[in-house]
Amino acid sequence: MVFLVLPLVIDENQIFTFKFWFNDAVQIGMHYRGELYCRLHVYAIHDRSKVYHLACKLDQYDAIIVLSADAETCSLWGSLRSPLIKKLLLTPSLLTLSNFATVVLEDVSQG
Repeated sequence: MVFLVLPLVIDENQIFTFKFWFNDAVQIGMHYRGELYCRLHVYAIHDRSKVYHLACKLDQYDAIIVLSADAETCSLWGSLRSPLIKKLLLTPSLLTLSNFATVVLEDVSQG
């Protein structure tokens, strides 16, 4: 039996963010329910359903994903314990909705 865990969506105004250094750049992180996350990408709120679909796809690769939203934006967060998330942080262009496809995820998850 396979259980599908849907990504959690939280209010952007209820999270505490911090900054950290990764891959020669400052990243935005958050601590939520005992897990450390990195903001992978920020999208316009009108892309919310596409971002949720992307989060569900990433979740299929055992990446712990959280979405946060406010009135104008939706952010995709990934657990820093996930090897896939670390790989995505090294290749942020893979997370643009226009470039996203199953092939991209398969390429990322194989390495």
